[in-house]
Amino acid sequence: MHDVIVIGGGVIGLSIARELASSKSVLLLDRGPTGQGTSHAAAGMLTPLSEADDQGPFFQLCRTSLAMYDRFVEELQQESSLDVAYSKEGLLSLASSEESAATLLRRYEWQHQAGFEVELLPPGEVRKMEPLVTVPVIHALFMPGERSVAPRRLLNAIRESCFVRGVEIRTGVHVDAVSPNTVHFGHMTMQAASIVIASGVWSAQLNGLNPRIPLSPRKGQILSLAMAPGAFRRMIRWGHSYLVPRPTGELIVGATNEDAGFDSSVTPAGLGRLLMDAQAISSYLGSYPIVETWTGLRPATPDELPILGSAAIHGVYYATGHYRNGVLLAPITATIVADLIEGHKPRVDLEPYSPSRFESN
Repeated sequence: MHDVIVIGGGVIGLSIARELASSKSVLLLDRGPTGQGTSHAAAGMLTPLSEADDQGPFFQLCRTSLAMYDRFVEELQQESSLDVAYSKEGLLSLASSEESAATLLRRYEWQHQAGFEVELLPPGEVRKMEPLVTVPVIHALFMPGERSVAPRRLLNAIRESCFVRGVEIRTGVHVDAVSPNTVHFGHMTMQAASIVIASGVWSAQLNGLNPRIPLSPRKGQILSLAMAPGAFRRMIRWGHSYLVPRPTGELIVGATNEDAGFDSSVTPAGLGRLLMDAQAISSYLGSYPIVETWTGLRPATPDELPILGSAAIHGVYYATGHYRNGVLLAPITATIVADLIEGHKPRVDLEPYSPSRFESN
């Protein structure tokens, strides 16, 4: 019998398994190959400032996790001998309408007053920093502390680190249900002192959970373009779209946010919107070849906050519903779950993320 069974092999499940393996025997179960679901489809933006409008608990959770990333990446790259394409070039947030400019100014004012690293740039400075940007700009913010990582490389590195630390990984296991100290799949069962639910959008389909968790999939379509390395240095956010450059020259263009159930198809409408926005940001992008298109199903709760904490079932823990922030929140989530299982007080207040918060709804 293992000390811990982790259900789910995305960035959250793998990170939890890796963290726990330093003191526990850990078995990770995944319905498919590890790291091939939503985490595999992510853009890898580690950018809590660029969308935050206040200093609420979730913003603080994201900031805490980002602060853990330097060490997280350093350890992963040492243990796996793999490069995760960790970029510290920052993010440019651009406003081209009066409405978006007003939003950007409000964001700058509270973040600047709170002491965060954010710069209000004159429009002409944007082209100096990113010469390929052609969209008219009223206001721009530069957030030098925002970062990015290549999720597919990150997943490979975490998986290798798990092996180094002794995690046992079994794939192709469709867990049907959980009960105290037991996971059920088909006609088989496995026991562990602790069970962690970290299977993203599939978590809600597990029988036996108490409380039940209201998760729904939100489809995100993304594409990538082939460019020369260094064509863009920084991430760029404009409206609902973004550009994320990779060191190889690949440029990630994302992302849609669709309530489409479990449909994971790439559609002309979705790609059309991404391409239109990309060319609005930079008219040059219309001439670069598309390398790949893909989708991911983000696990969203009704309040779009993750579910973190203990279940009513003894020994069962939730770490799911991370929506658009799974990659960013992987380090802090792993630490929180390890603290819970090892009987330590978590370093953050988990009340906003309580599994029981939806029970009266």
